[in-house]
This record gives sequence, structure tokens and C-alpha cells, in this order.
Amino acid sequence: MRRYAKPLLLLFVAGISLALTPSPAEAYLGPGGGLSLITTALAMLAVFSASAVVVLTWPVRVVKGWLRRRREKRKADGRNGEEGHAEDKR
Repeated sequence: MRRYAKPLLLLFVAGISLALTPSPAEAYLGPGGGLSLITTALAMLAVFSASAVVVLTWPVRVVKGWLRRRREKRKADGRNGEEGHAEDKR
């Protein structure tokens, strides 16, 4: 067993040194990669813009709904804007 220990150790060290030696990276980014990058960036921009519009218009939509419910309640009570002629149904 001792006879094979030194060659195995040398083989192990040689394998590790080859694995850790940097080699040149020959990477090519074709037109498909660039196109997917552009479309992803545009999609993210569109989603961010849509969410910003929703957040910024939220208070306006809440007030509009509140006014519409108030108007519908008046119509249901029979007042319809004529508060002097309608009876108080409380």
C-alpha cells in the first residue's frame, strides 16, 4: 500500500493544480442574448411604470368612489339634491 501512496499523491496534486489553473474564457454573446436583455429591460420598465401610475392615481380613485357612493345614497334616500323639499326619514 505504501508503494502506491506517492504516485497517487502526485496524481492528486497534479489534478488539483490543473483544475485550479485558469483558462481563457472564450464566450460569445450572440444576438439572441442581447435581444433578450433588451426585452427584459423594457418589460421591467413597463411594469414599473404601470405600478407607479396605479400608486399615484389611487387617491383620486378613492375620492371618486366615495363621491359616487354618496351620490347614490342621496338618490336612494329620495333627496336627489333637493334638500329643502325632501322629508327627513330618520
